[in-house]
Amino acid sequence: MHRIARRRISIIGIGILIAVFVGLAITWIIAPVDNAIIPSSSSSATTAIIDGISCDTMEHLNFHIHAHLDIFINAQSYTIPSEIGIVANKCIYWMHTHDDSGIIHIESPEVRIFTLGEFFNIWNKKFNNNQLFDNVVGEGSSNNNTLSVYINGTRVSNEVDYREVKINAHDEIAIVYGKPPDSIPSSYPFPKGL
Repeated sequence: MHRIARRRISIIGIGILIAVFVGLAITWIIAPVDNAIIPSSSSSATTAIIDGISCDTMEHLNFHIHAHLDIFINAQSYTIPSEIGIVANKCIYWMHTHDDSGIIHIESPEVRIFTLGEFFNIWNKKFNNNQLFDNVVGEGSSNNNTLSVYINGTRVSNEVDYREVKINAHDEIAIVYGKPPDSIPSSYPFPKGL
């Protein structure tokens, strides 16, 4: 009788042991899929550091501010795309967008100055005092298209390098190419908590 009981316990124990090993094997097989997408280090080895801004696997909160960007091209509002600075399933730059509201999120591990030029570099779009995307100052049907930048409704002097314009907490930044809109925004109603 004891031999039968021991054999049953042995068989049950071996069955449990096999189930545990199968479960671990399945977890080990599935887990690397997710881990391969997000590197274990804080910065992605395959994603370039842009202007000293790295693309990390998590957002940082040591320096956490938000600003809003409006772009107008010949009086028409241009939608700022979602996920600028977010590399899907890999990493997120310290400066990025989550949606198409125009809110720029700055979530950095260090307190530092962030600029419009850096944002456009992360976005991989052309921007300087003479060009916005493919729109060049002085070109176009009227040949007198201009480019202006406004911070909280105040025009930035064209003597200033627009790429060096600092992005501060709750700034309303408007970039205007060609014909301006009827009114230049001077503030933005940030959602509670931003």
